[in-house]
Amino acid sequence: MTAVPTSNYLQQEADFLELRYRPDVQLLVARWRRPVSGAELRQGYYAMLRLAREVNCACWKVDLRSRNAPEEADRNWVTAEFLPSAALRLDGPVCLGYLLTPSLLAQLGTPTAGPGRVAFFSEEGSLTAWLMQCQSCQASPAAA
Repeated sequence: MTAVPTSNYLQQEADFLELRYRPDVQLLVARWRRPVSGAELRQGYYAMLRLAREVNCACWKVDLRSRNAPEEADRNWVTAEFLPSAALRLDGPVCLGYLLTPSLLAQLGTPTAGPGRVAFFSEEGSLTAWLMQCQSCQASPAAA
């Protein structure tokens, strides 16, 4: 595995997704820039996984405020196919915290149970705090 960058690592995935690794807080940050199709959604999640593997990061902050709500089939794909695959490739579960608009939060409700830890937030501070707690649990599995 390559060395973990010590400064912000930024990459652009097409015109719809910005990816950044924040070594200061050990988070992968993904910001969707516009509404996306199902194919673009999958392309974006695979790009997140590639970066996560490069920097060895299983805690992801995903900003959905600029995009549409995913279709049910796409949500099912994330839960049933992508997250189990990502957990295998990262040697452990992904902590996936979503930043949503209040209306999108109301529309999506509670995250579907599945592998990894998934949570929805409308405020960035509480999302970051949750991800920090996930990091603590991953660092000491006995505490989980």
